[in-house]
Amino acid sequence: MNLEAFGNGWKFAAAGDGGQWSLLDTRRGSTIADWLWASLNGISELNCVSEKCRFHSKLDNCEVVVEQENVYPFGGESIIDRSLVLRDKLAEVRLDVKPGRGEIVRKFELETLTFPGEWQQVEIIRQLPEAAGAWHLERLPDNTGVIYSSPQPFALLLLTDSSGFQLEMGIGGDWWRMLGQGNTLWQIEQNAGAVSVKACVVDLPEDAENNRRPWRFNYYLAWGSKKSAQIFADNETEIFAVDLLATLKCSCFRAPAVRKYLRKVIRQQQEKTASVILQLPEPEVCDDAGHLERPGKKSLRHWDWDELFALYSWGNRTLGEGRTLTVNLPENSLFGKLPSGRYLGNPPGEASVREL
Repeated sequence: MNLEAFGNGWKFAAAGDGGQWSLLDTRRGSTIADWLWASLNGISELNCVSEKCRFHSKLDNCEVVVEQENVYPFGGESIIDRSLVLRDKLAEVRLDVKPGRGEIVRKFELETLTFPGEWQQVEIIRQLPEAAGAWHLERLPDNTGVIYSSPQPFALLLLTDSSGFQLEMGIGGDWWRMLGQGNTLWQIEQNAGAVSVKACVVDLPEDAENNRRPWRFNYYLAWGSKKSAQIFADNETEIFAVDLLATLKCSCFRAPAVRKYLRKVIRQQQEKTASVILQLPEPEVCDDAGHLERPGKKSLRHWDWDELFALYSWGNRTLGEGRTLTVNLPENSLFGKLPSGRYLGNPPGEASVREL
């Protein structure tokens, strides 16, 4: 059975063995993103056998989970395992690389992401700021060919076309994972009609010591019109301005105490009739490995933006009965002006599954 996920003005489908994916804009009749093949130890994922590709729709029809498992049918039978969560105009991807019996991951290249379009502006956040530092978008040159090349990933990529349509790619909050290991290389390439992102995230020499271990990588995509508006409070909406530093002495959204506190604030509104606007501080960079449930590591750099995607999803299911949770950021927030920020600032849209 062939299935696809769809929402208000978009659809997503996996095509062919190995699961090449396409995200389509059904209003404009165009492609938003194409996923090409990953490569493990120099062998393309095209050679894999698709063992699993399942679409699950949540009961509230606001979220679809796609689970995919591709297996190399030779050697130790290594596995590329993906989980993709689709919400209205937001997609989160988690990719796990599991080496087969007796095998080691010495080289791994993420799937190439291609974003078709006549992009008028290509911007990035090149690096994570220091703790409490400001986030800065930097415009890349309007050249043809490679316009970004670095051993380190960019934190965020923002594409804008002449109509105001924007596409955002953000590296998952576990920055320390995306740094990879060895001779890593991240590139953004701009050509007529498309921008592509390529990344070699593991590249170790043959004589390097490397224990047999799995790898995990995360990123997200968000898209939409630059003109879409945030909702504002009315008589049927409650605003909760949360001062995390004053209350908890911590403002990292990934911290267990902060996660528990914010969910408690939302849960307390279950018996009320109003929708909720949560006023939160700007996302931040943090090095406390305890926030990632890895206290033995002491320091692991992460940024907490994608934690709000999970909070938003959970909060809207918790409130239910026609009530909504939205998230507002400070007026001067860079993230509030991005597609992902606009996603958090509006009520959830549809994300369902149907048969092709």
